[in-house]
Amino acid sequence: MNVKLNSDNCRFSTMRTVHFATAEDKNTTATHAPGRDQVTISQEGRDSLEVLADKVVNKLSAMTKEEFMDMLRQWQNENQPQLEVDPYRKVDPDGSIANKTYFESYLGQLKEQEDTIRRYYADAYKEAVSAPINSLAFISGKYLCDWSDYFDSSIPKQERQWTHHQLWAMLTGSNVALNDPYALASSGGTKTVEEMDKIARQAVKDKLDALIKERETSTAD
Repeated sequence: MNVKLNSDNCRFSTMRTVHFATAEDKNTTATHAPGRDQVTISQEGRDSLEVLADKVVNKLSAMTKEEFMDMLRQWQNENQPQLEVDPYRKVDPDGSIANKTYFESYLGQLKEQEDTIRRYYADAYKEAVSAPINSLAFISGKYLCDWSDYFDSSIPKQERQWTHHQLWAMLTGSNVALNDPYALASSGGTKTVEEMDKIARQAVKDKLDALIKERETSTAD
């Protein structure tokens, strides 16, 4: 999955092959938020964060892996104190449930977008696979080369470019781009980082509230 996360631009950029940026690529004058390095996370928690970061290392760009980890640690730092005050402390004393729920929701949103995109291009993919010529040559001819016998001029240029980009990724086993305005149009379009974060935070609240309700019901019985 290819996503460009850029704090200076709330929307994902278009048509980029993305990887985490290296530390050298970042502005050397940038500084970390005050106190961020003071967050204490257990070894188990760090291992969990590393595993999750590895899963998205090829999906996020415009930030280094360390910055992505910082973002997640900041979220933990902002929310952990809430777990030290009743009622959440009773159902999630170490914050592990909250952290797990947040990460699963965030990554789940990325996976949902990927699945939506692959379904959108499923028919075009089947056509390319069953084409009388090499599949990659076929999609290049149909979507890029106006001199080709397979060229489809009825499709707008930008849409043809997106279709070729996504089909090429699907045919070669690469990651599709998650900022596809055509494939995601019917599901509300691409999500901003802030929107995905808000959904993940709400998932945490819903999970903890459900655990509290379950605990109260069990105690009442």
